[in-house]
Amino acid sequence: MITSVQASRGYLTASEAVAVFRRGLDQELGLATAARFDGGDVDERTPRVFEAAYRIAARLEPDATCVPADLLHAHTNGFSDEDRRAVVLMLKVVAPQATAETEAEKALTAINAPFNGGTIRDARVQILLAKAEAQARALLIGHPLATSAGDPLSRLLDDDAVVAMRVAPTSASSPSPPTSTADVADCPYLTIDTRRFSEIIEPTIAAIQRSGDWNEDMAQRRTAMRAFAWIAGDKRLCDYRPADAELYAQTLAHLPKTFKWGTPKAGAMSRPFSEVLAETPPAKGTEKRSPRTLNRDLTTMSRVAGQLAKVAWKPKLGGAPIMNFNEHSAGVREDINDPDRMPWTEENLRAAFSSPIYTGGGGCMKRFKAALLGGGTVWQDAAYWAPLIMAFTFVAREEACGLECADFVFDVKVPYVIIRANMTRSKDGETPGGLKRSSRMRMIPLHSELLRLGLQRYVERIAADGHVMVFPELYQDEHTKQGGNRFYACAGRYLLAYVDEIEPLLRTRKGKRADLHSMRTAGGSALEDSDAKQLQVDDIMGHAREGMGPRKYSKAWYQKGGEVILAKRLKLMIEVMPDVTSHLHPAPLQLLPLAERSRTGSANGCVSRKKA
Repeated sequence: MITSVQASRGYLTASEAVAVFRRGLDQELGLATAARFDGGDVDERTPRVFEAAYRIAARLEPDATCVPADLLHAHTNGFSDEDRRAVVLMLKVVAPQATAETEAEKALTAINAPFNGGTIRDARVQILLAKAEAQARALLIGHPLATSAGDPLSRLLDDDAVVAMRVAPTSASSPSPPTSTADVADCPYLTIDTRRFSEIIEPTIAAIQRSGDWNEDMAQRRTAMRAFAWIAGDKRLCDYRPADAELYAQTLAHLPKTFKWGTPKAGAMSRPFSEVLAETPPAKGTEKRSPRTLNRDLTTMSRVAGQLAKVAWKPKLGGAPIMNFNEHSAGVREDINDPDRMPWTEENLRAAFSSPIYTGGGGCMKRFKAALLGGGTVWQDAAYWAPLIMAFTFVAREEACGLECADFVFDVKVPYVIIRANMTRSKDGETPGGLKRSSRMRMIPLHSELLRLGLQRYVERIAADGHVMVFPELYQDEHTKQGGNRFYACAGRYLLAYVDEIEPLLRTRKGKRADLHSMRTAGGSALEDSDAKQLQVDDIMGHAREGMGPRKYSKAWYQKGGEVILAKRLKLMIEVMPDVTSHLHPAPLQLLPLAERSRTGSANGCVSRKKA
């Protein structure tokens, strides 16, 4: 008897859909591979015909009597006329689009899922897609990565193993059975995978991203993987041993932090590792990489090793990882008396916002030189607004410089800006990007000083001019620095030099002075010196909540409403933010030509080669 609960929901949850799919995959895979294990003569055409028929059936209604021509051609591209007719015949005679409905009802009953027209429809599609996938996997039964296992069918049920088989076709350069018994005896891995490490970098990145562990910002991680291949000799995967992980860690500690890796086609990594190492003396003192930087790259390689341990680096015996990069992590000593970054002081901020950028300067490349011109103009662009946004919202440089007009919401009681992934900060041009981690997605109220000085008017003008980006001048050229890097190059470094001359920026014991990111440190420091709860600080700063309570049970945004929480955040941020801009008057909105915006030039002398 069907209960009311079973019939209440008209769709399958994700876990229910997966359960139905796995059930169909398991059943069809056994059927599709049975003839091969029975010694039958099965050609490669049969699974292809069945796969195409099932995929088409998943798009048809159960009572369909004909197949749309475009649907047929879409799934039989490259088929011979004979095979295409076989697909049509199967759809007419076997009619999987209809018979799958009975299987769907059985599957729903087996997993105790809701039972109604909607869930039956969803389950029927999942079963047909599972059957198609099973037929496709049946073609991999002879792949070396399947035959090297004691139980090939278990490999065909392992999604990661199947991905590895599909990115490593059976060819002379792909994984192959060992050529001698010595290979088997010496190899600690279950599989003899002869692909070079460099060959699996991109497929491994894609697999980890599909798991949700890595975002689209892959520059540092890709370099770490390429560096490992270069340092360890880009060997066959089956030839790597724990000593290679140790060599990688030792090399990272040896090379100075200013070392330029290049790529396999240009720069250091395009040359033999031994030559480059011989030319590079060991890093000493302040030249050494920080423990955090070392651990960042080791963590990247640890995640790679974990992914490869599913198939290529799966241990022959036991479950302990063979390539353990975490064993070589450097100890990180937290010393509150010797921080690695200093904040801006109230005097630093006031000096910045008293510069000619905010009181009136020259035009392009002369923004800091009001005195030489006897007065000047306040131009509005990233050079004007980015430091103000960083100071009053406590966001990072890249977050401020990569904002879009749509990220600002003004027509509400508490205007705010959304820090989120967007296309301006996309790395691949296809998916929104820009968040280091999910906790960095947040809504920050706009300080009254930002509104008083005309931020809304500026953003609305930029949008009216047809721009998506709030600071379009930072993204003009695809082949040069963009976003925060471009801002630093054309304006930020000159602002730092200007402030440092008037109110010296704080420096660490190692001599590193406060930089642009230190404005965010100033915000965090101001929140520390307040009565704010840690939860409030984390949400404003975009830090991950720690502990079961904050992560699972603190849902005030939904209980009280976003407007209430934003108002409390605004009150707190106004209380902790010192008065550093009250001397400024709202300036008329004046814009330089796009190509000239945010190009400030220096105040005194040339600082083009000075680092911030």
